[in-house]
Amino acid sequence: MNVQLSRSLGIIAALYFTANFSAQTAISDTLQKEKNIEEVVVIGYGSVKKSNLTSAVSTVKAETFDDRPIYNVGQALQGNAAGVNVIQSSGKPGAAIDVKIRGNNSISSSVNPLYVVDGIQTFDISGINPDDIVDLTVLKDATSAAIYGINGSSGVVIVTTKRGKANKPQLAFNAYWGMSKTVSNIDVLNLDQYKSLMENIAANGGTNYLPTINNPKYAGINTNWRDEVFRTGFDQNYNVNYSFGNEKVRAYTALGYQGIDGIINPARFDRVSAKINLDAKLANWIKLTGNFNYINTTLKNTNDNLGTSRGGVILSALNTPAFLPVYGNQLTIRDTDASGNYIDGSKDGQFALNPFQSSWENPIAYQSRKNETQTQRFMSNLGLEVNLLKNLIWKPTVSFDLIDVTNDQFTDGYQTSYGRQQKGIGGKYLSTYQDLNIENTLTYTIKSGVHDLALLGGNQIHEKRNSWNNFSGNNFAEGTTAFNFNAAIDNRQETLVKEHLRELSFFGRALYTYDNKYTIMGVFRYNGSSALAPGNKWGFFPGVSAAWTVSNEDFMSDNKIFSELKFRGGWGQSGNASGIPPYSHYNLERLTRLGAAGTPYTYQWDSGDLGWEVTSDANIGVDFGFLSNRVKLSVDAYKRNTKDLIVPISMGPTIPNILKNVGSMQNKGVEFGLNTQNFKGAFTWNTNFNISFTKNQVTSLKYQPNIDKANIETVGANLVRFTPGQAISSFYGYQVDYVDPQTGNLVYKDNNGNGIFDPNDRTIIGNPNPDFSFGFNNSFSLKNWYLDVLVTGSYGGEIYNASRFDLEMMNDFKNQSTAVLNRWTTPGQITNTPRANSANSQFVSDRFVEDGSFLKIKSATLGYNFLSPFKGVSKINLYITGQNLLTWTEYTGFDPEVNAFNTTAGVSGVDYGTYPQVRTFIFGLKANF
Repeated sequence: MNVQLSRSLGIIAALYFTANFSAQTAISDTLQKEKNIEEVVVIGYGSVKKSNLTSAVSTVKAETFDDRPIYNVGQALQGNAAGVNVIQSSGKPGAAIDVKIRGNNSISSSVNPLYVVDGIQTFDISGINPDDIVDLTVLKDATSAAIYGINGSSGVVIVTTKRGKANKPQLAFNAYWGMSKTVSNIDVLNLDQYKSLMENIAANGGTNYLPTINNPKYAGINTNWRDEVFRTGFDQNYNVNYSFGNEKVRAYTALGYQGIDGIINPARFDRVSAKINLDAKLANWIKLTGNFNYINTTLKNTNDNLGTSRGGVILSALNTPAFLPVYGNQLTIRDTDASGNYIDGSKDGQFALNPFQSSWENPIAYQSRKNETQTQRFMSNLGLEVNLLKNLIWKPTVSFDLIDVTNDQFTDGYQTSYGRQQKGIGGKYLSTYQDLNIENTLTYTIKSGVHDLALLGGNQIHEKRNSWNNFSGNNFAEGTTAFNFNAAIDNRQETLVKEHLRELSFFGRALYTYDNKYTIMGVFRYNGSSALAPGNKWGFFPGVSAAWTVSNEDFMSDNKIFSELKFRGGWGQSGNASGIPPYSHYNLERLTRLGAAGTPYTYQWDSGDLGWEVTSDANIGVDFGFLSNRVKLSVDAYKRNTKDLIVPISMGPTIPNILKNVGSMQNKGVEFGLNTQNFKGAFTWNTNFNISFTKNQVTSLKYQPNIDKANIETVGANLVRFTPGQAISSFYGYQVDYVDPQTGNLVYKDNNGNGIFDPNDRTIIGNPNPDFSFGFNNSFSLKNWYLDVLVTGSYGGEIYNASRFDLEMMNDFKNQSTAVLNRWTTPGQITNTPRANSANSQFVSDRFVEDGSFLKIKSATLGYNFLSPFKGVSKINLYITGQNLLTWTEYTGFDPEVNAFNTTAGVSGVDYGTYPQVRTFIFGLKANF
């Protein structure tokens, strides 16, 4: 067990519960019963009183994250909702956020939750301005998410944004400015230590690099690559919104800009957003609602999650030897040709060559490669609310989501060795995504105070169109600085793809409450998709749940303990088919254009009887309230079984994979959410604590015994294996027994007992899934001062630190981390680090599996509110926030929040040259007029 982390957790728990117990004891004698204000919780296609809620639902209010420098809605969920695991897998500005609700329930399909932004359904939440949000509602179990059918299989996050209020015009301005630095460091060998290692490699039969290193052309050079690569990042954010209206028309308008300069050039994220929310009462019986969003983002990318040989800037910054300069003109002696002219690699404006392998360039050269993505997005919906009869409401809605993406890549033909080899190389990617969604719902309600009934029925027509063009080529005229397809002389390639997917569904819900004590809810969705095979296109996904509010029973009227006691339970199903192409049941050929020639090839085989992945979810829960709900505790236990997993079956190296429903997996866990009002009055202290315990495993696979993913080029092997009986995304490889004191070689465990070291000795060597994760949020206020502190943590998950392949292999000229100072050098030496140039150390093994447990002060905000400081100004709020302030962990990489393969379905917990997390300090200003 991680002793340091365990002690830290214990201290936090002891402080909290001691303070909370003392506070509650102090107020218990004088506490008077308060009248509860009935909370309303947003659920699919409607809302319900929280007291009648039957499902597992969490709500996150905007005030818990609106002082943090976040760029993605997913970050707002981190640490604030039980059962929601959020990993900011990279510190790179604009990087994707990995959000999983109750774990991973697929191997090949997407497990991202469905986001419903003011009724607009999307899986892509990037670009949404967090400043516009009122709250986030997380539907965690199938009884609540089943009404979204195939789209809700991995949970649903309902995003509610701000709206105008009648006769309450308000102008607000928010801004912040901040600076960022790396959270931690990885130490590498200095120049003398590096030369000693190179001497050691040569002595052990490796290449002798020292004559080149000691060449007079490098005399006196000692480059600090960390100082060259890393910089101070800068954040800025500006938002202005104005809401206004009367009894007939209400509107909310907003304009925002966010810019983030990363700590490693050229990483930068820019977002401009504009929003209009409109509500109009056209007549007493009809209302109009409109939501319109425009988002423009620009992302300049720093290549990470790559090894040094593939252009990975992070590992190159650590691996590049200090004897090399950045530029060729910094060489002590510059090489010339027979005419006395400087040769490539010594010319002005060119990066210095790596003398051992010119394609392995220094990190500044890698940073010079252009990789820029611009995205324009228009999200909108328009709906009516028509009162057809008393208590009968018809809501027709049309939503449209349009995304245009342009990606430009170019490496010029002069600066870099790779660019000169290709005489300039680049590409352009253009894509257009259109999502049209037409929905109709009918809602009928009866409210008598004893018998409350709400009936919902609806249908959805969903159409997605996606088209993309990819252009590439090389050999450009001298002086070319940007990609132009027509200007490329060699290897001009063009790819055009168009896809069209249609879905049709019917859904319904019945919610009945008797006497505010007993509630039952039933939902269903009948989904059809054009992507699936004939005969399997349709799926039926039901759900049923119930709740008993014991505290409302007559026999509890004299109860002095519980202000709320409610039991919940339910079962439901949802489907997933997001991992398949729109035409998966067709044999398809594609024409590859290379210049004027074209060659057709089969790239997809008919997947035959492909059907839905189906997840069955059972949930039981209990809600407690004490001291007039000043202490509220929710406990949920669940079991999710997913069958008919869609997996690509390998048919050989030259034959396309075939998609089949081949396996099953299980997730189960327990979640606790505790909310307390510790102190009320002039001094207030509110606490939110949540913790989630989760276990998962693959339960069966057909046709192939295992599925391997996450290939690391450095060693030419996969790190991750999915196999029955083991946890999802388990690490697979050899187990190290010891370093032989006589030879310095690694000795591996003979797991199959045949007396020799062979591939059959490989086994499961690690589990990236944490035993539990938690969030601990405290809000304090005293008069006009306030302090908010968010602590997050995870325990038990392991990380495969694949970066150490490049940093500790000691098999070539790359610089290494200071961990290799402990390497074996003489017979009889006892150490856990093998000798330099040991061939048998280049295997995937548990040598690089590390404890990924951590405890982190994720953010802390100190602020002051000036009330009515000037005429026309109702409030000015000044605050300072620190993010990623402190991290307690035994992980040796930059940060334990990492996943180099975040775009590979099902894979987690791998670090391979990932852009580091950053510590950010910001100063913010908010003004209400």
